[in-house]
Order: sequence, then C-alpha cells, then structure tokens
Amino acid sequence: MNTRLILTIVFVISILATPRTFAQETENEFQTRTKLDMSFKPVKKVKFTITPELRYEDDFSLDKYLLEGILEYKASKLFTLGASYSLVGNVRDEKDTEYFSRYAFSATAQKEFGRFESSLRLMYSNYADDDVDDKNFLRYRAKVKYDIPDCKITPFVAVQLFQDLDNGGLHKTRYSVGADYKLFKKNYIGIDYKFDYYNTEYLNKHIISLGYKIKF
Repeated sequence: MNTRLILTIVFVISILATPRTFAQETENEFQTRTKLDMSFKPVKKVKFTITPELRYEDDFSLDKYLLEGILEYKASKLFTLGASYSLVGNVRDEKDTEYFSRYAFSATAQKEFGRFESSLRLMYSNYADDDVDDKNFLRYRAKVKYDIPDCKITPFVAVQLFQDLDNGGLHKTRYSVGADYKLFKKNYIGIDYKFDYYNTEYLNKHIISLGYKIKF
C-alpha cells in the first residue's frame, strides 16, 4: 500500500463520516501553542519524551498548560507501541485553576517509500486533545513526511479522526500541515497549522503551533 493510497483512504472516510449542514452559522476559534520536546533513549528500542506545553487563546491569554510524558517501544522495524500521561492545568477567569489527568495508549505502523515516510496510528485516550470532558476516544491518524534532498526542512501532512466511544459517533476531524527545520545536530524547530472540524457542534478551530525538539 503506497503513501498516496493511505492518505486517499483516510480523507475519503473523513468526508463521508462528516455531516455537513449550513442551517446555522459556524463559529471559528483560534489558538496558538508553544512546546518543548526533550527525548532520549535510556535503553535500546525505548524512547522517553518529556513535553511541557503552553496553549493560548486568540487574545494570547493563557488557556491551558500541560506536562506530558511519553514512553515508546519499537517492537519491530514497522511497529511502535506507546503510552503517555499528561497533567493539564485549565486556567479559568476569577476561579482556581482546574487540573486534569490525561492518558493514552497507541500503536503505530510506519513505512518508508523512497523519500516519503508514512505512518498510521491507532490511539485510545480519555481526551480529545483540547477538550476537558472525561470521555473515551479512539483516534485514527495518517501522516506523511517528505525528506527534501539537500535541505534541512522536512514538511508533513496529516489527518486524524476522533471517534467518541461513549456515543459511537465521530467527534471531530483534524487536518494538519507543517514542517521541521534542523538547526544543528539533534536540535529542531517546528511549526504547524491544525484545522479541527467538529462533527457534533457548529465549531471550527484553527491552531498554530511552534515547537522546539531536542534529542539527547
């Protein structure tokens, strides 16, 4: 199965599963995020990543802050298993900050086709990224990166479906595009744009993320 076919399948599924209606005006929200990824390999085939992150509203006021730990095990050349835990602080006006625990378990299949690197990930989690309600989700993601010859920039595109296991419906669809830039050995800066289309409410969310990655 080639990279183009993988993306085509996922995009078709997302379009067919997304009910479109124009009876009510859709609200658009905007958010920016900054984060730092620090990863290292304590033993062979195991990678641990610590990620502090700040999320801001459209007026650049702090909305949430997170501290996430991700443990990954490369089971084979094609498959990686992962588990993560996040502590989320939800900042509220004139009220105390709320704190939430978030966890996820994932299985990822990855394959290279020339300079293309494709992956399919299945994740179970008790959150849908930015939502604070305690619900259970299955998240399906397809992603493709391209290694440009003699260039420090690595662009990517991705699509992700969030299935609400509590009611069985599709909660939202996320489309992403971005790139990583290699500053020097094991140090990268990345930027991406995410578009969230909510299936269960009249809402779109636009997210700009800026991150720094260090590999020890």
